[in-house]
Amino acid sequence: MSRTAIDPSWHNAFDDLQEAVWVVDASARNIVFANPSAASLLGLPREELQGASVERFAATPQDHLFWTDTRQVVADGIESMTVVLRADGELVPVMRRVTPLTMAPGLGSMLVTMLDLSERQRAERELERLLAELRATLDSVADGILVCGLDGHIRAFNHRLVSIWHLPQALLLRRDDAALHAYLASRVMAPGPYQDRLNEIARDPATPSRDVLELHGGQIVERRCVPQLSHGSVTGRVYSFRDITEQTQSEAALRIASLTFEASPYAIFVADARQVVTQVNPQFERLMGIPIAGILGRPAAGLFGTSGGPAFMEQVQLAWQNNLVWEGELTLPRASHGDCAVQLAWVALRDAAGNIGQSIGFVRDLTQHHAARKRIDELAYSDVLTGLPNRLQLSQRVESALRGARPGQAGFAILVLDLDRFKIINDSLGHAFGDRVLRLVAARLQICLRQTDMLCRLGGDEFVAYIHASDSAAAENVARRMLQEMLLPYSLDGMSFSIQCSIGVALYPQDGMSLDELIKQADSAMYRVKERGRGNFGFYQPQMNANLLARMKLEHAMRQALGRHAMQVHYQPQVEMGSGRIVGVEALLRWTDEEMGVVSPATFIPLAEDTGYIVTLGAWVLEQSVMQAAHWARAGLSLVVSVNVSALELRQADFVERIAKLLQEHRLPAHCLELELTESMLLQDAQEAAQRLHALADLGIALAIDDFGTGYSSLAYLKNLPIDKLKIDQSFVRGLPDDEGDCAIVSAIVHLGQALKFTVVAEGVETQAQRSSLQSMHCSHYQGYLCAAAMTAPDFEQWLASAQPALSPFQSM
Repeated sequence: MSRTAIDPSWHNAFDDLQEAVWVVDASARNIVFANPSAASLLGLPREELQGASVERFAATPQDHLFWTDTRQVVADGIESMTVVLRADGELVPVMRRVTPLTMAPGLGSMLVTMLDLSERQRAERELERLLAELRATLDSVADGILVCGLDGHIRAFNHRLVSIWHLPQALLLRRDDAALHAYLASRVMAPGPYQDRLNEIARDPATPSRDVLELHGGQIVERRCVPQLSHGSVTGRVYSFRDITEQTQSEAALRIASLTFEASPYAIFVADARQVVTQVNPQFERLMGIPIAGILGRPAAGLFGTSGGPAFMEQVQLAWQNNLVWEGELTLPRASHGDCAVQLAWVALRDAAGNIGQSIGFVRDLTQHHAARKRIDELAYSDVLTGLPNRLQLSQRVESALRGARPGQAGFAILVLDLDRFKIINDSLGHAFGDRVLRLVAARLQICLRQTDMLCRLGGDEFVAYIHASDSAAAENVARRMLQEMLLPYSLDGMSFSIQCSIGVALYPQDGMSLDELIKQADSAMYRVKERGRGNFGFYQPQMNANLLARMKLEHAMRQALGRHAMQVHYQPQVEMGSGRIVGVEALLRWTDEEMGVVSPATFIPLAEDTGYIVTLGAWVLEQSVMQAAHWARAGLSLVVSVNVSALELRQADFVERIAKLLQEHRLPAHCLELELTESMLLQDAQEAAQRLHALADLGIALAIDDFGTGYSSLAYLKNLPIDKLKIDQSFVRGLPDDEGDCAIVSAIVHLGQALKFTVVAEGVETQAQRSSLQSMHCSHYQGYLCAAAMTAPDFEQWLASAQPALSPFQSM
């Protein structure tokens, strides 16, 4: 198609366009018309362009394919961005539009228009560069930046914001402004005030603001908000966030340091590089006793008088050269109260170059420390209460004697002294009164000794005396003087009282080769004295340790006996004197050991009471007895089971509750249980004992006084107790009917019981003559071998079944 075939009106129209225009023959794919803009775009004269193949200017494989088949293009047209190849080889980006142009018969022509995009792309690249630089600048800012529209829409934020707020990756991968705002609110410790503040900012967006946020984890963030302006109008808000955690902590540390300096109990001074005092705290001013103006400007070393001389500063400088703190004791002259000893810790502060710029001295007053150390030394060797030497000082004294001991020379004696029943004084008059009594006792004992001897207090009411160069005679003389001195009455707070003591004596070298061994032997001797009545002295004998060992062995076996089923409860019948009927049984504990055989209750019961194990044994006997009584009651056996109760058991806080629980648990009627108590235990803690007895009586339990006549009962007190029965001790029954004294005592007890309406039971009845004598005195009941010895429950049932029917209380078995 030739150019002449084109309508001249189109020619003029295309020439005036700024866009490059081609008219292309669709079948030949060559240019039949090009306007001046096309010539300028491709760098060729328009005459050379006309007739040229369009493929000459195709610069991409896609364009070559495009021009190869133009039928679809002729039919539909196309618009796309591409590049064309200029005559000088430069690629020019263009916006190309191809549309069908029907100007002649046949395949037709195509109108190709191209807009040069070079300037636009350069502008876009420049804009992208500027945006990239802006983004880099934004990301380089130390603060976190968040830009929002007035409606809260997030326009931009930087990486520092992500770091400060620890934004999760999931929020960064999707555009969800509400979720991001919600996350920020969730991170603050007080989300309510945080949202209220945002609402205030929204109501007044033109006003800058500043506040501090505390985030979870202890992070502190400063938030600043300024308006974003465009043409003088507020279009949004720019928030900046700065992590001030370390700054806050540093400021707090400085405040604390300042407060510490001012309020420190240590006196502190600060000196400059010339070691001249520039600052002191109030404590230093108080310690010196002069105004601060009299301290500032003085050489620091001069504060310490003669103790802070040249040699002192040489030591300080040497310590600082080795990056050490100089520490030591000095004397600090004061305006009043005289000089005082102080401890100084003086540290140098270096600058970045390593030079000493300042130094700080910490001064501690050692006045109280020295006094305390002196007191500690005194306490280490003295008893606090009495002022006597203590165990440590005694040990050193004895060690000295042992080192100086020579064969053939006199040894020494160790006396262990214990006050008898001193607990009564503490319990009745109080420990403060008891402490004063111990001081009086110490003073009395001290006058019984020579200067070469030593008296010390071990603790409590126990004393130990070292008798220098002493044999048994000399030790005996000292012991007797002590006992005699202690017999003299004491008087305190207008009260007169007496105290006796028991003394055990051990001799070196025959009784031991060390202080511990001698004290142990003397202690054994002292306990033997107590066992024999107290208020005396005794020498150690080797047999004593054997007795102690036997006692330890017996105690150990006793504590194992229950677990080994070596103990049993036996039952001894109680008989009604007139009818001979069995009305009750007494539960008695029996012990058969594999090695020792049958152990007498007279042996192990006192030991159990001394060690407190009687509480365990008593609880077991009581439970076994209640179980057995309940079994007999269900079998129709109408009798009372009597159980002995010790003083320790009765004093247990839960004693009454425990018995009530046993009765309920085993469904035993309370009248089938009787508790036996001694006279002496009723007089110990009498008021509390009376309360317990009344509580037991309220349950319906019968109460009996065992071994009546052997104690010292107050009859006036006795009549007020809920007692049902008196049991005459076998020691009085044993002399019947021949011993007039026993007859008189038993008759008196029987008549007393009748007068008080008590049942009277005689214990230990072994002969018919004893029974007849008791019956003639109108004693209503007895128990003893005359009827039967104590038996196990099965043996008792068998014995009872074989007895005469009149004796049996069984209704049915």
